[in-house]
Amino acid sequence: MSGAGESKGNGAPNGNGNGNGNGAGQVLARYEIRLSGLGGQGILTMGKLLGQALALEHGYYVTHTQSYGPEARGGASRSDLVVSSAPISYPKTEYLDLLVALSQEAAASYYSYLKPRGTLLVDSELVRQSPTNVFLGLPFTRLAREKVGVVQATNVVALGAVAYLLPFARIEAMRKSLKAALPEKIRDANLKALNLGYQEAKKRLGQPITLPDPAGEGESNGTRMDLTDIMAED
Repeated sequence: MSGAGESKGNGAPNGNGNGNGNGAGQVLARYEIRLSGLGGQGILTMGKLLGQALALEHGYYVTHTQSYGPEARGGASRSDLVVSSAPISYPKTEYLDLLVALSQEAAASYYSYLKPRGTLLVDSELVRQSPTNVFLGLPFTRLAREKVGVVQATNVVALGAVAYLLPFARIEAMRKSLKAALPEKIRDANLKALNLGYQEAKKRLGQPITLPDPAGEGESNGTRMDLTDIMAED
């Protein structure tokens, strides 16, 4: 099953600094992200949260497509985003800049779609055999279980790491979007998970990702569209 949507930002990318080391307001020609894992890991919710934050709080154009297996839990699950400073002509991912894999199956299945200089980020305890020696890893599931006390927050711990690695993302904007999207009863635990993932990535994964030169790669101008048809089933 799959779904798709394009999201609308509130004007140009926000250029306000926040001291987190990431350069907000960067021009993006086209940046492709795939979040992947198994059903039950919250992959689709992770994609929805990231897409809304980049569109509504950062001002980028974002398309979101997703696919999941027929099983409620244990089937393949992926959530794809295309992010750009200009309207997006083709909404689906083709050549990934960032692949997040929270399962061994996801890493093996989707690595071939990664660009030669793309970034692979994995759950280091669930992906025991990486398809490449060049990757970044954190034990997202263990961090959620031991530091947050809620293993279901694994996806938000990973989201925090992604927020650090993406040089065009701002952690304050990610927090604001998460607060707006989640019910109050689970908000505090998820904010803790987001901050944990961000801080662990900052401490252990080095510098944020270096972006490719956007010169000459932009999409044509047009009108931004509202986010539609976003599925929330995980």
